[in-house]
Amino acid sequence: MNMTRADPTAKTLAVFPKARKVRAVISTIHPDRAGDIVVPKGLKNLDEYLNNPVVLWNHQRQLPPIGTCVALWLTDTEVIAETQFAETRLADELFELYAKGFLRGWSIGFQPIQAVPTASGGHRFYEWELLEYSAVPIPENPQALTLAVQKGLVTDPLLKTWIDNDILSLLF
Repeated sequence: MNMTRADPTAKTLAVFPKARKVRAVISTIHPDRAGDIVVPKGLKNLDEYLNNPVVLWNHQRQLPPIGTCVALWLTDTEVIAETQFAETRLADELFELYAKGFLRGWSIGFQPIQAVPTASGGHRFYEWELLEYSAVPIPENPQALTLAVQKGLVTDPLLKTWIDNDILSLLF
């Protein structure tokens, strides 16, 4: 499973407090930090995904979902989703963080179907299947986090420790 972050300029488009919903850009056609590009209209399993529209916290498949995708739109440049948050303690906290603007990141977990290398060293995913998308504190993929740490790009000791101990240890 490949994962990619949403564009760093992506924003929450709408928060619906009474309905506990958030509408946001979850991916864009812009390259991520690993140089990968996911073509939004390359999504090939929309109907299949919507049969099990899982929304996770930080790609943690061992945790229960924090919500469900109730709507998904594809444009030439963006994937936009509307998330209905579950009525759990974790989902409550995450919804509040999005509603108050403290949490903004989203990330997609997908399976590539057709990809070609890019000049930047990444890949352009022309066709792909959506497995899940996640609310994330840092909108980038686990591979990009690993690469950033390995290349010494993460220099803040607290952030490096958090990535090493709390993120990567759970994912790999």
